[in-house]
Amino acid sequence: MKTISELWALDETIQKIAEQIQVIEEKRNAFASIIHSVRHSLDLQSDLPLAQQYIVDGAIAHTVKPTGLSGLRVCGVDGGLLKKTLRGIELVITRANATIFEYTPANRVSAIYFPEKTTPPTIKAELTPISWREAEVNASLERLKAEIELAIRVQDHHSTELLLLDGSLRPHISDRPPNKSVFYSKYDKIKALYDELFVKTEETGTLLAGVIKDSRSQRFIRIFGELLPHLINRNPELKRLLELDYRTILKTSYDTDFFFRVLDVGERSPILRLNDFNSTSNVESNTDAQQDSQLVCFYLRTARYDYPLCVEVFTGSYDPLRIIEKISAMLLPMSSDNEEFALPAVLIDADSQARLIERDLDFLFAQLANRIGYPQSLLKLRRERMPFH
Repeated sequence: MKTISELWALDETIQKIAEQIQVIEEKRNAFASIIHSVRHSLDLQSDLPLAQQYIVDGAIAHTVKPTGLSGLRVCGVDGGLLKKTLRGIELVITRANATIFEYTPANRVSAIYFPEKTTPPTIKAELTPISWREAEVNASLERLKAEIELAIRVQDHHSTELLLLDGSLRPHISDRPPNKSVFYSKYDKIKALYDELFVKTEETGTLLAGVIKDSRSQRFIRIFGELLPHLINRNPELKRLLELDYRTILKTSYDTDFFFRVLDVGERSPILRLNDFNSTSNVESNTDAQQDSQLVCFYLRTARYDYPLCVEVFTGSYDPLRIIEKISAMLLPMSSDNEEFALPAVLIDADSQARLIERDLDFLFAQLANRIGYPQSLLKLRRERMPFH
């Protein structure tokens, strides 16, 4: 049982953290208030080569005109993942599902599921001894493989105007194993699958986008930080930023946090090209330059009490601005039903179909132990069978 002094010390710690957060929030709000006031008029591109290279359109905020959803067919693809480390065995369980929503004139939605509503999971076992890090990478790659393969297959069975993936249109940098890893060839195959997906969507005329639930990107923030000194010199209304420690504010902010404060509901950010950014900011580049050159991203605020959506889009050979206008006009009405949760409804449904729960893993583990003939205690790690848990 905690003593009074211990509880008091804990309370003091929490209070200090709360005060630190409040100070940061006040600074972010002051900074965002200035940018918000010029969000439609500030030109990021005029005579600024850096912005022209990495930003497609000049204003901080663009008003999105929502399209009518009647007659629209949209597909969402998501995957579930469970992994378990046993004694000498790595179990990876994945399931990918696609949900197709067709919006009717009567504001109703009919749903189709592919390959079926309740798809059995896929189970794979890695018997070669590997590190904890490699086990995490392997599991993530297996989930990606299942999702991208399904996104390719579904287009042979169902035509849709828009195909949405849950997540990025590129492997995350954390999914890349070391060059000498036994899983590097699997990583190469994943990249090839993305290329195959891009070709498929061009063949079928389907718009392709990836919606990242909880983006931690600072790409725009870092580019914007390099542009700000020039913008402040050209725009008198930005001089107030010099009274703030705006560089520190930018360093402690994510893109989603910045646009949550700067965008109004129904507005989107500038379109960012995802080609490599070779400045001192070291903005991440996750794949090769050829693939990145056809990818752009933008942020769309669809809900009052939730952060903007981070959306990556494959443009192919088309004009990025025209493609983003179409996709943002579709995403806005289908992501605005809940003021506290901004996510397209079709992806919410796909997530519920693909999700795996721990009970599934426990059942499979028990079946495996019984068939091997080992006591379950010998397969489990010690940390999972500590006494008195």
